[in-house]
Amino acid sequence: MSRVRPVFIWLARFAVAAVFLGACIAKIRDPELFALAVNRYRILPGEFVNLVAIVLPWIELTAGLAVLAGPARLRAAGATLIVGMLTVFTLAISLNLVRGIEASCGCFSTRADAAVSDGWNLVRNGALIWLGLAVLRDAFRRACARAAGNSE
Repeated sequence: MSRVRPVFIWLARFAVAAVFLGACIAKIRDPELFALAVNRYRILPGEFVNLVAIVLPWIELTAGLAVLAGPARLRAAGATLIVGMLTVFTLAISLNLVRGIEASCGCFSTRADAAVSDGWNLVRNGALIWLGLAVLRDAFRRACARAAGNSE
């Protein structure tokens, strides 16, 4: 059983990081189109849309790299950011589904004609949150163990 856990954590790190690193590419390449995707959610006041469209992809990139290749403290920080972002994204998609607003999630494509968000986006995000929490728990435990070892 103890051999399975490290493999699971590595696969979870890889999966979560791959999703966020893959998702940030189109957004970084074309922040204007991503701003339109953010605006289609009709959640943020207009003055915040451009700021989110410019900053969010770089946070996704940084968090993804931290989860994939960072030491335990950075992995914990990256996983915390990812779980937080996924929670906000899930709430935003849920809100739009309840309000009947048909908009693409803006996850991997900034195009207006990308697939509209649906229940599968919520299932995917739920799975990613679960994986992110596993990564966070492991990284936090490792960081605490390292800190305890250094203080003795």
